[in-house]
Amino acid sequence: MKRAIVVALGVAVVASSAAGFGISAASRSAPPLMQCTQAADTDVCRMRVAFAARVDLRARIEARYEADRAKCAPLALAQKDACLIAAHAARGRALLEAASPYERRS
Repeated sequence: MKRAIVVALGVAVVASSAAGFGISAASRSAPPLMQCTQAADTDVCRMRVAFAARVDLRARIEARYEADRAKCAPLALAQKDACLIAAHAARGRALLEAASPYERRS
């Protein structure tokens, strides 16, 4: 019994120290904009910032879509279908609006 307790405590110590390393590593990483001040190539920097902004916008659109779908859960049959269709349409419009500044103009 004592051995099991010692092993369990040892595993807990190792797991908590590994989590501490993960947290400190995450806090050291700078956001893309902060890394760009140190970069010599401004085109790469601009692309990195634009990509990060697009990813963030896409994540916000998806979160809003999931929240809208969650609002549809308590509804019944036809109301639920209409609610889901409206949520999907709102997501589509938001994605189109988000993509419009990035489309190529010929």
